[in-house]
Amino acid sequence: MLTRLDEAFAGQQRFIQEASHELRNPLAVIRTNLDVALADPDADPVELRRVAELVGASATRMSRLVDDLLVYARLGAPAREEVPVELGDLVVDAVDEFQAIAASRTITLITELAPSAVVDGDALALRQAVANLLHNAVRLAPEGSRIWLATGTDGPAAWVTVTDEGPGIAEADRAKVFQRFWRGDQKAARAEGRSGLGLAIVAQIMADHGGSATVAAAPTGGSTFTLWLPLS
Repeated sequence: MLTRLDEAFAGQQRFIQEASHELRNPLAVIRTNLDVALADPDADPVELRRVAELVGASATRMSRLVDDLLVYARLGAPAREEVPVELGDLVVDAVDEFQAIAASRTITLITELAPSAVVDGDALALRQAVANLLHNAVRLAPEGSRIWLATGTDGPAAWVTVTDEGPGIAEADRAKVFQRFWRGDQKAARAEGRSGLGLAIVAQIMADHGGSATVAAAPTGGSTFTLWLPLS
């Protein structure tokens, strides 16, 4: 009985940490974009509307996450809707959301999108996976560097890649990055309040869609994260 109680408490703690991690990303996007808009006293209506749309999209992600957490708490796993999803659209949305954060560190976001990279899945969950990868890349990439986001197809699979010019990941650690609570530099992760769940969530979303997530060394010196999904 004590073992079962320990497992229940540990599961509850992981659940709270995972929820906190996933709510932090859209909140950071909302806060950064609002700060940029409010700092410009001469912002034109078009720019303000763009910021409002980004904030609205982030709020939608948060609302969906809260709904999923309630379902998960009751039933154990959130329901996923299956619709055709163009991976290029997800990348464009993610770039729009993180453009202000990247610009604040003079990081350039570059997209290379192939047409017809369409998969069947939950659009919000898949966008969450792309956003988690881009969030990590923007956080770790050196100031003044570049991040590439690309989509394409390979036989029966479609893929999304996020490549940075950051510090990279040691070969011995690449097999661990998608594990829950793996945080690389533990001291720095604790100081920054990171839970080590972001990439584990990416891997779970891919598994839910019959796909996978991989990481490899990039020619740029950083890392390339790839999301693989079955073509629609």
